[in-house]
Amino acid sequence: MIKDKLTELYNALKEDKTLASISIKSFERPETLSNDKTSIVIRPVGSPMQAVSGSDTSLAKVFLYQINVESKNRVECKELQRKVEKIMEEQGFYQTTGGLDEWIPEIKRYVDARTYKGRSALYEEY
Repeated sequence: MIKDKLTELYNALKEDKTLASISIKSFERPETLSNDKTSIVIRPVGSPMQAVSGSDTSLAKVFLYQINVESKNRVECKELQRKVEKIMEEQGFYQTTGGLDEWIPEIKRYVDARTYKGRSALYEEY
């Protein structure tokens, strides 16, 4: 059976008590969510890529995801992104260079967007 890393990450974030009241979605923030509500969005940066090979076969995949935290409150944004970072580390993902950390006047929210890279275990099917 093929696994889905996006679903695994989504479930890991949803299971955390700190994030229970936060809207967590994949790909984009829900249009129906009020502008003053905090949200977390998981966005794949690309397709899973072959990482390790043996005997002319791919044995593992590399995944790259951007996690966006948006909030009216800058400190809340930082606290939530720190929690996301810990959960991502537990899932075997680590922050890469780049990202975004600013107030965006057009949407009237702070955005802390970070990119995380991780690899599947050997022989896992993704």
